[in-house]
Amino acid sequence: MTMSRKTKKAGALVTAVLITMIVLAGVFSSGMFKESFIAQSHPVENEPDFPNEHLFIDATFLLKTNETNESVNITTNIYLTNIWEKESGEIKAIAYVIESSNNFAVYKNTVEIGIINANSTAEIEIPIVLSNSSYKVEILLFEKEKLVIKGTLTINAYPVYTWDDVDHSPGQKVQRLKGWTVVNTYSKFEQIR
Repeated sequence: MTMSRKTKKAGALVTAVLITMIVLAGVFSSGMFKESFIAQSHPVENEPDFPNEHLFIDATFLLKTNETNESVNITTNIYLTNIWEKESGEIKAIAYVIESSNNFAVYKNTVEIGIINANSTAEIEIPIVLSNSSYKVEILLFEKEKLVIKGTLTINAYPVYTWDDVDHSPGQKVQRLKGWTVVNTYSKFEQIR
């Protein structure tokens, strides 16, 4: 049986296409396997893969630093522990002071913390200013520009006044600021990862 020229050419073309597809599939699959193997066996030294939940808030405290008739300055002290065997990435904290009555932020502060050593605790001081109201303080902690911990403090701040007799006018009283009372009624921090 003799084959026509067209049939021979079509068979040669199909065979060439099949061989080319097999060669290309082999080249691409081995290249992908090689890249995947290299990426797994040789991680980039400058970019460590941070484990989940290696940063923890151990404690928070409020410290009254200054007060006037209109406001009270508070420093929120947060103790952040890195339980990992390596140093952390760059840490940054952002605090928003939000009035509870209208849910608007009235104050924002950003604090650059830097790197926390392995198995170490860092003290983070975030100064905030409060006036006579109830507040939520939302604290966001970032590691290498990624949000990792979010916390909320609920704080009531109000001035306490006394009425004192005026020395030069008997029976006349004047109101004087005795001090500010600041109460942290609620706090909660949670991992974001």
